[in-house]
Amino acid sequence: MPRELRGVDTIPEAERTSGPRDLVSILLGSNLCLGVIVFGWLPPSFGLDWWSSVTSVVAGTVVGTLFTAPLALVSLRTATNLSTSSGAQFGVRGRLVGSVVGLLLALGYTALTVWIGGDVMVGVLGRLFGLPADGTAYTVVYALLAAATVAGAVYGYRVLLAMSRVLAFGMTALLVLGVFAYAPHFTTEALPETGGYLLDGYWPTWLLAAVAAGLSGPIAFITLLGDYTRYISPARFSSRRVLRAT
Repeated sequence: MPRELRGVDTIPEAERTSGPRDLVSILLGSNLCLGVIVFGWLPPSFGLDWWSSVTSVVAGTVVGTLFTAPLALVSLRTATNLSTSSGAQFGVRGRLVGSVVGLLLALGYTALTVWIGGDVMVGVLGRLFGLPADGTAYTVVYALLAAATVAGAVYGYRVLLAMSRVLAFGMTALLVLGVFAYAPHFTTEALPETGGYLLDGYWPTWLLAAVAAGLSGPIAFITLLGDYTRYISPARFSSRRVLRAT
């Protein structure tokens, strides 16, 4: 598979071969990972019960999606990413704001992925093969995950799309199995060890959860959506269809 060579250049029409279904695969597959699932732990840790946790995450996600999804149409028309496209409004220096934000988001999610993925892998290898959970094991596993992340970045969009198609189905199956695995311990009550609401009140804590575990998810894609929709041709797919997919 060829490496990603376009960078922030516009994608030629002949290479814009993706469609809304591919966009769904990437957005779904990239969110069904341990680094994102861990955000579901936040609302209960703030002291919310099951239904309050669910409503806060759903409300935050919906609001974040309404604000973020229209940005997918920018790169559909410009054929380049959103940070570069923003130069039309903010100039060359002004667009550096989006580039810096994108860089910080990428570094944050990479660190989160390597940390959580490495911790899980060491735990699983310890149970299956007796691997000791020491510094050496963590160093090797973290290094392997970091190398895989770099390789994914070098080979770019096509590798991400291929992986997302697998993850969308594989992680969904694992999540369904997880429901059965954790069912005996499930409760709708607030966790007693939290000691009450984090912000000493229901609604302030609910709003915190809505922002931290709901709104933050779509907003994290605010500089990334264009990296995917620039591979979709506006000559083949309407803006309305791409927006619905997003």
